[in-house]
Amino acid sequence: MLEQLRHTLSYKNSYAGSTPATSTNFKFKTMAELLTDEIVEEHLEKDNIMQEPDGPWILKYIEELHDSKFDYESGWAKGHENRICYYQTTADSYEVYVCTDSHDHKDVYFEQDVFYYLDHSHFSEQIINELECGGDVWCDPSIWEDIEYEFNYELEMRWSDIYEELFQEKKDELLDSGDYEENDEK
Repeated sequence: MLEQLRHTLSYKNSYAGSTPATSTNFKFKTMAELLTDEIVEEHLEKDNIMQEPDGPWILKYIEELHDSKFDYESGWAKGHENRICYYQTTADSYEVYVCTDSHDHKDVYFEQDVFYYLDHSHFSEQIINELECGGDVWCDPSIWEDIEYEFNYELEMRWSDIYEELFQEKKDELLDSGDYEENDEK
């Protein structure tokens, strides 16, 4: 009798329009939550990534990310730094400002490394660039006092690009998880 039932079922399902005798591999899409900017920002905050941090927080983030160190508190460079910023008094008692990658005064590239005036933005950019490349930097504390505001401003300007990149990476990660779907209405 079982054999007869199988024969009947296979015969019944052998014509066009029949339902398949075996199970199918249909996959039903579950409802995924719509991914919004707020959700991405919440996930970044859980990872301790702030949208608008202050300069000191950004500096610490860059140092940790690139394994670099910025020393602006000690009285003189230790000798291992990749960039140093200091002032020097000339023979005729003028102060010049030096931002160089050389610890040897004989190797300072005068046309590029020595400034008659303290160029806050140039020094800040050079320091940040070195830190982002994984280098260590020493800055004379008296120069640091003068450039600190511009340095933090430059860090904050760069952070917007860094944050945008982190935001996109987190968004892609959340979309790949399958828990969210893209908002196509933008």
